[in-house]
Amino acid sequence: MQQPRARTGRRTGVVAGARTRRLPRLVGLVLAAFVLVEAVLIGLGLLVTRGLDDTALHGAEVEAARALVESRTPAWNGVTAWGSVLGATGTVIALTAVGCVLLAWRGHGPRLPTFLALAVAGETALFLLAALVVDRDRPAVPQLDAAPPTDSFPSGHTAATVALWCGLALGLARTRPGHRMTVVAWSLAGVLGAFVMASRLYRGMHWPTDVAASVVFSLLWLVLLRAILLPPGQRRAGSAEEPPRAPGPATG
Repeated sequence: MQQPRARTGRRTGVVAGARTRRLPRLVGLVLAAFVLVEAVLIGLGLLVTRGLDDTALHGAEVEAARALVESRTPAWNGVTAWGSVLGATGTVIALTAVGCVLLAWRGHGPRLPTFLALAVAGETALFLLAALVVDRDRPAVPQLDAAPPTDSFPSGHTAATVALWCGLALGLARTRPGHRMTVVAWSLAGVLGAFVMASRLYRGMHWPTDVAASVVFSLLWLVLLRAILLPPGQRRAGSAEEPPRAPGPATG
């Protein structure tokens, strides 16, 4: 006699046992997070450029920009050029595509690659809107890169690098925490983020507060996006028990 199949109650996807969320709710939460981060970013920009422009902070930034120009050497000029390349739009788009393929290959459904794609795309939109509102001039020093059409605040290269590599590390951490691939991603996030940030300052493209604000808003965006798309209360698929197999036809 045929035995009824066992009902496991588990779903496959990024995590096992996850409660299904409706797409409109997710979209609404992502938009709310976007608005919140944009408000924080614009607030920081207006504070720096309007509220603190005549304070000791601005004077310290001017001195820092001049000191970096005086410390330039041909060797460091060549090294830091790679920092601008790593944070450039074309490079970030290509690496994001590779990262999405890698996350999809991990076999946990579409939510992980969607998380990474939204992390980078959202960061770009946040950066562009803030640059239009804040309208900050770049440092008045010789610049080693061609200035893009956007303004100095915030640093798009820095923000894109943080969003890409930290987003990839967060995505990989949801598949196998502590795996060497995740450790490598976190290491690259720290090293490349610092390298791009230092390179943009060295090459005279940004003020220190530009790159600092970029790190803050990018991390805030990632934290909120992760909470929405990859809720921490869910069990990871890799650590969940395997669902019991359906019994075969009864004999006898």
